[in-house]
Amino acid sequence: MNAQSPRFSFTSDTVTLKKPDHSKESHFKVYKGAYTSIHQTLDKKAILGNYAQNNGELYFIPILPFQKNNRYTVVYENEVYPFTIDLDASYKHLQITEVYPNSDTLPSNFLKWYIQFSKPISPSKIYDHISLINNSDNTTVDRALLPLETPLLSDDGTLLTLWIEPGRQKRDLGPNERLGEVLIPGESYTLIIDEHLKDRQGISMKMNFKHSFSVSDPDRKKPSITSWKLQLPLANTKDPIILQYQEQLDYGSLQNTLQIVDTSGNRIKGKFIIAANQKNIYFTPLNNWNKNTYTLKCKPIIEDLSGNNLERLFDQDITAKRTPPILELSFSIE
Repeated sequence: MNAQSPRFSFTSDTVTLKKPDHSKESHFKVYKGAYTSIHQTLDKKAILGNYAQNNGELYFIPILPFQKNNRYTVVYENEVYPFTIDLDASYKHLQITEVYPNSDTLPSNFLKWYIQFSKPISPSKIYDHISLINNSDNTTVDRALLPLETPLLSDDGTLLTLWIEPGRQKRDLGPNERLGEVLIPGESYTLIIDEHLKDRQGISMKMNFKHSFSVSDPDRKKPSITSWKLQLPLANTKDPIILQYQEQLDYGSLQNTLQIVDTSGNRIKGKFIIAANQKNIYFTPLNNWNKNTYTLKCKPIIEDLSGNNLERLFDQDITAKRTPPILELSFSIE
């Protein structure tokens, strides 16, 4: 495949027919895909676009730019001209930079991963490229992942929330009763995101991503902030408070669910950094700490890896009496 030919030249935005023979029909069509004969294109739809002429040359301008590293074919005078638009030499392919959680062991009623990409990904057909494999027989687990019509992507398109099928993970629901839980204690699995997943420019990853883990018994206990340990800074510094929790918590549920206030109820300005795979959260204040008593306030929606939050269990009987959760921790800085 060449990006240029004696008769045509190609860019991301234009196909140019050089010196068309105006005594003949100079119109041409462009198709997505690589074809070796005109007969292969007869049942295909040509790419939509507009034509223009300038300095004796004929131009085709597609409505959407051609995607780099994809194959196309021009059909002209019963001949075909395949082409690709080459990637820039400096182009950096899409990569997965982090998975939350990245644990080697997960409870059998685990609910969701957060997949961090190096750049925005295309929302089209994401779930076609993601699978869960049972390592014992190397088979794909059926109905393991929840294929949402609109994938859960962050505003910048770089963080994907990937759900294990909740209907199978929650007891007493139809899918759970018919198929059982997705993950079986004692088994091991591999999450695979294949190399054909694309970024927003339509360029695929260069290699498969794999994350393997084993499965432990289900977690059916509510998390509690009373087990958290606080590593406190000294007064008159901007050193961070380090919140250390004993079990891994759900990365997404920790976003925007914490605040620190002083004895007057004033919110302390600063920044929380969640080191999710380290079981730590760091809070760095905008201004120096004073000698004072402060309170860490938490929203009840903070979850563990199995969807149990500070207020309730994921698959708790909704008629069961609930005990109000502890949502505040007080501490003093000296």
